[in-house]
Amino acid sequence: MSFQLATNICPDNPDLPELIAFIQRNIPKIAQPLAGDLQWYSPHAQLLPESFKIKSVEKLASNRFKMLYQFDGHIFSPCLDLNETFTREEQVSFRLLPGVLEFELIDNQPPSPADEL
Repeated sequence: MSFQLATNICPDNPDLPELIAFIQRNIPKIAQPLAGDLQWYSPHAQLLPESFKIKSVEKLASNRFKMLYQFDGHIFSPCLDLNETFTREEQVSFRLLPGVLEFELIDNQPPSPADEL
């Protein structure tokens, strides 16, 4: 599964600080897809988008990168007496292609009852 973000950064020789700044500016667009489905924690888990932080970006090849990031989630359920915040640290690989930044997401959707049968 992938998530694409339009960009005008040159894929031939990208400037790493420029790339990080571009990703940082686009956090509102990428936070939810990168956090994925938080239902694995609890059906009441929600992403706190303002908590999303880029920890590092590492160049793997000419147009391939790895990003380490962190975000907070919140679980609130008065019936279960839950009101907790949790922090996750994850990493994602991405490619810089002409006109697009393509994140290689892992599909973490829980299986449906039909999938389990």
